[in-house]
Amino acid sequence: MVKMARKPDLNATLFFTFDENMPERIVEYEIWFNENGTSTIISNNENKSYGELDNESAKTLINIPLK
Repeated sequence: MVKMARKPDLNATLFFTFDENMPERIVEYEIWFNENGTSTIISNNENKSYGELDNESAKTLINIPLK
């Protein structure tokens, strides 16, 4: 379990369809944009719950919800 010192800058809910015969899967993400230009991502997916993006990827991510 990862704990952050502040609330996330962005909450995102994504719906994934892996098989047309199965219900979609919902994954929720909390995203922090760090002062050094990177991003930290935490999801509710038990298998892949924590990750970090480098500066270039974080810049791309921050622009997606603004479009």
